[in-house]
Amino acid sequence: MGSRVLVVADDLSGAGDSGIPFALREMRTLLALDDTGDAEVFVADTDSRHVEPSRAAERVAAALRGHAAGRVVFKKIDSTLRGNLAAEIGALVEHAEGTGVLLCPASPATGRTVLGGVVHVRGIPLHHTDSWAAETAEPPVDIASALKPLAVRHVALASIRGNPVALRVKLAELLTEADVVVCDAVAGSDLRAVVAAGMTAARQPYWVGSAGLADALAEQLRPGREVEPPPPVGGRALAVVGSASGVSREQAEFLAERFAHTCRLSVRKLLDADAADLARMSEQLSDELATGDVVVTLDGPIEVAAARQLNAALAEVCAPATGHAELLVLTGGETARAVLSRRGVTGLRLLGELEPGVVLARTEPQPGYVITKAGGFGTPETLHRAVAAVRSGKGLR
Repeated sequence: MGSRVLVVADDLSGAGDSGIPFALREMRTLLALDDTGDAEVFVADTDSRHVEPSRAAERVAAALRGHAAGRVVFKKIDSTLRGNLAAEIGALVEHAEGTGVLLCPASPATGRTVLGGVVHVRGIPLHHTDSWAAETAEPPVDIASALKPLAVRHVALASIRGNPVALRVKLAELLTEADVVVCDAVAGSDLRAVVAAGMTAARQPYWVGSAGLADALAEQLRPGREVEPPPPVGGRALAVVGSASGVSREQAEFLAERFAHTCRLSVRKLLDADAADLARMSEQLSDELATGDVVVTLDGPIEVAAARQLNAALAEVCAPATGHAELLVLTGGETARAVLSRRGVTGLRLLGELEPGVVLARTEPQPGYVITKAGGFGTPETLHRAVAAVRSGKGLR
């Protein structure tokens, strides 16, 4: 049967884009919203990016206790290091019991690389970009800073691209000396070299990274096999863009120019609304969806502290209307989880990747299709291209 895999992610969109490399290689992949079910690749969304660190650590530990036995373990983290990194990876280190943790958040396909132990976004060091504009804290200057107080060792790009035997020896040594070994990577070939070296360790390490490392690991486990795209999906589309990212808002505006209706919801009104207000908004949205595609966007600043309450209100408005849509497009991991959970979805069968980080899945137990995408990458046309690809039955990749 081959290797079984556990993917643990801290939000739903990240769970999708790190699980899809395995699904594309004909490994049956389930993204579980309620931590139940089974598959060759089990993807657990701990929904822990913005909870207290101790709570985040416990959710990761629970996922490991419940599903790690007999599986290759991959911990998905945000490629720009947002979330409870130290707490969640600390839980991973504890569960690994000396096996070692190997970390590289590079995702070259989306412009994220690691050089000198520093995350770069399209060649610029993370702490000199606006990637953390929606966060209350400052971005870390390097990966080791984000992992304090864990003991971290670094493997430079020269070693990654050097002698493969020397790299295997070096990784084996460092994995026994440190809590976490951080590897540089600026290209897909670097990630494949890291995985090839790490797989030869006497006890395979726990892997930590983003979609780039997941793809390299999937290729090592099941090389060269890709599935055909699903058949075309017709009917109405409902897009809900809840991400605070400026990139996502540009994508929503591009989509709005091409959809029949745009529903702009005030952030303040959503936060202040009572149940009757939300029900009225939902009825209006359902009426619009009956006559054409609809994109839902948010007007006003989104504060991290209010994000969970905002997404819950957004789900109350959007979820009842999803019964009138054959295709959902959900941007922002917390938004996606809130809408799907409110609709009664317990799991997603991952089907295909439309663009890097843009995932098509089938909902369970109710049949339906959903596109998920994290907020901070892509071009203004990304969501529109994804919808067109699904409707045509042709994948973009």
